[in-house]
Amino acid sequence: MTEVLTSEANIFVDVEVQDFPELINQIAQPLIADGDVLAEFPEQVIKREENFPTGLPTEPIGVAIPHTDAKYVNHNRVTIATLKQPITMEVMGGMDDTKIEVSIVFLLALGQSNKQLNILKKLMGILPEAELLERIKTGSKEEIYKIAREEIGL
Repeated sequence: MTEVLTSEANIFVDVEVQDFPELINQIAQPLIADGDVLAEFPEQVIKREENFPTGLPTEPIGVAIPHTDAKYVNHNRVTIATLKQPITMEVMGGMDDTKIEVSIVFLLALGQSNKQLNILKKLMGILPEAELLERIKTGSKEEIYKIAREEIGL
């Protein structure tokens, strides 16, 4: 039996935020409320992002996959957020502080590192698919949930 990693409660559409910390604090709330993550999870995700950026310059829509240490996670979950206005983030692995505009965020709350690799593989598999990213960006909560379950395997 495969573990269900997302639910409609963990999908946010057209979120309006000023920046990354505001976004993470907002979309992590259901995870905290359900006991999926510890209360300090959002703060730890924000701290990790400062040192290890997760922005990906995917076309036509920038994506980020923020996460933090497994010790802040009780149950594996993936939260998906689409943003009404993009936020500026640093590119993953960028040495020169390259910035990109991000409009889709996959917040990973994963307990085991092997699980993280499997999920990252699934996400990396869909990131080159511009049409799929467009469908996520413009989709309703129900449509994004269906894509997450059927096409990404979350």
